[in-house]
Amino acid sequence: MQQHNRLDVYLAVGHGVEPSGVFDPGAIGADGRQEHMEAFQVCTYALAAMRRSGLTVVSETAQGASHDPDYRGSAIRANELNPRVAIEVHFDFAQGVDGFSGLYDSEDGHALAQHIGTAFTARNMPRAADVRRPELLFLNSTHMTALIPEIRRVHDYPDEENRKQGEALAEGTCAFLGQPFKPPGSPGNGGEQGAVTPDSRLLAPARAPAARAGQYLLARPHGGYSADDVTRIVGLYYTTAGAVGLDPLLAVAQMVEETGHLTSFWSQRPRRNLAGIGVTGEPGAGLSFPDLKTAVRAHTGRLLAYALPSGTGSQAQNQLIEEALAARPLDDKYRGIAPTLKGLAGTWAQDPEYATKVAAVANEILKTGS
Repeated sequence: MQQHNRLDVYLAVGHGVEPSGVFDPGAIGADGRQEHMEAFQVCTYALAAMRRSGLTVVSETAQGASHDPDYRGSAIRANELNPRVAIEVHFDFAQGVDGFSGLYDSEDGHALAQHIGTAFTARNMPRAADVRRPELLFLNSTHMTALIPEIRRVHDYPDEENRKQGEALAEGTCAFLGQPFKPPGSPGNGGEQGAVTPDSRLLAPARAPAARAGQYLLARPHGGYSADDVTRIVGLYYTTAGAVGLDPLLAVAQMVEETGHLTSFWSQRPRRNLAGIGVTGEPGAGLSFPDLKTAVRAHTGRLLAYALPSGTGSQAQNQLIEEALAARPLDDKYRGIAPTLKGLAGTWAQDPEYATKVAAVANEILKTGS
């Protein structure tokens, strides 16, 4: 809901690329998780939920997060956009507060924090006290209601936990702005329950939980991979793709199509090629990977390169693309050619029905367990 044609929300990702070009990861969790990466993933879910509910939003997840350590860059961008609400998502350090806490300056900021905190509590997620922090530049130099949500201690949370955190951010923001919140799967909202088509965008929140994708694969023959292997592969896709804004369901569906449900020659150990990268049909032509994590990152980064034109994307996105293309270069004419699934037909694979086939797999996964 807009007032006087004003943007509703500016959604910023804590930390990121500084003006000097140095990447600031933020706090590091006890498990090695970077604060910026975890905040990025939560913001992808918050963005989808806010837009599903009818809010107009500009998010750094689509533009690349960038600010210097005292939050100056995000504050400048917020003032340029002049939204009704500016939110910059953070996580606390490993020994910090384990529960949602809103950092605010104004009373409106405190009210926004309380609404979001209520949404966290309703989802049985930990809630801590809100704190007034007038010295923070993002709060004291912005000209609208501003809030820094400290979600909880930084950690590599499961995909479903981050979805809940993003949904809570969105629901609380809707409540503050007087906009009805539409839960996932609400009729007519175009949310996660809709069928995947060749026109489905690659850069999107997960349309299905990781558990459903794992259940789908485990119900079918999966080559030489154990049940634990399959669960790990799916988890790697959801962590890797979700952190850079790709829908992990589509990445898994493409992997299934490319490998025949993990039964193809090239997908097996010791090759571990999960996406047919470099496989041309010629004897011996194809890449092999030393471990499953490297294989998943090579596939996900390459898919991201097809979705994003050169010269765009966040630091995290470009780092993954660079890593993937080091394994096998990609002609620049293919960069950004596939913002939707249909862009992969005739490019990633010569099959003109390739996008339709990947979408069909994704829809089978969506129906699993329903």
